[in-house]
Amino acid sequence: MSSAQPSVWLIVLGYNAREVLRRCLESLGELTYARLHILVVDNGSNDGTEAMVRSAFAGIDFLQTGANLGYTGGNNRGVERAIAAGADYVLILNPDTIVLNPRFIDEMVAYLEAHPGTGIAGPRVYLRDAVTVQNTVLFAPGFMRNLKHWFRYRRDPKSLELSGDSVIEAETLNGVCLMVRVECLKQTGLFDENIFMYIEDADLDYRARSAGWSVRYLPIDSVIHAQKRDGYGMTSDVSFLLRRNSVYFLHKIGRRADAWGYAIASLALMLARGFVYENDFGEHLRFCRRLWAAYRQILSGMRLDRDFGPPYV
Repeated sequence: MSSAQPSVWLIVLGYNAREVLRRCLESLGELTYARLHILVVDNGSNDGTEAMVRSAFAGIDFLQTGANLGYTGGNNRGVERAIAAGADYVLILNPDTIVLNPRFIDEMVAYLEAHPGTGIAGPRVYLRDAVTVQNTVLFAPGFMRNLKHWFRYRRDPKSLELSGDSVIEAETLNGVCLMVRVECLKQTGLFDENIFMYIEDADLDYRARSAGWSVRYLPIDSVIHAQKRDGYGMTSDVSFLLRRNSVYFLHKIGRRADAWGYAIASLALMLARGFVYENDFGEHLRFCRRLWAAYRQILSGMRLDRDFGPPYV
């Protein structure tokens, strides 16, 4: 182990996905970076995750939060430990990933060391196989922007695929695999735990860019993201979190009109879909009531309580 190398802490957060996490940890054994410390954070799983990690991966550090703190809270507990231990970089990695390029951390660190103004970097990630590239370069939410991209995607889907073969400055990077400079985190703060999960990457990247840091996509092959195919329905928790957190983010950064426009449009769209699919109207109506309860707290500046949503569901 070379003391001249920066210290990288790789944080993998798990929640009731024992076998998915096992495959990820097995693949991490292929990584070549010397000063790498792997930390598994578990959000109070009840499927035997902790016993599996402690028995099958005894050399890997483990942190039990004891409760489902979401993507933001769980990863924050890991990042806090990494910073306290003197890490130079933190790599946040989804558990549903498998290493494709064993040298991707070496290559990312080399770039970041050569470009000290880059605070957050995201590599090229593949979706479910080693052929299909998943977009690492994303856009922060916005009412008019989302509307524009909705039409743009239907005209030319390729025009929104920006994760190519060149380094580019990104507004938002997909949080599947992110390397963050600890110096940047100390300045911007950690993930916003009100968000729980989804849109937390846009929020962190916004704060980094506002503080003068570059956020960059690097065309470095990294991992395969074995993202599940179900659970993304219009009235799912994922749908709720994406809509709620988009309005929360816009309101938080002072784009109040955009937040109101986004909220009204998303509620109107959900109700319209409920009328189209009459068998599901009751479900859509319940979803809209739940969403409006969260929107009302955000847009009026009320104290966030159980109506705000997860983890209070």
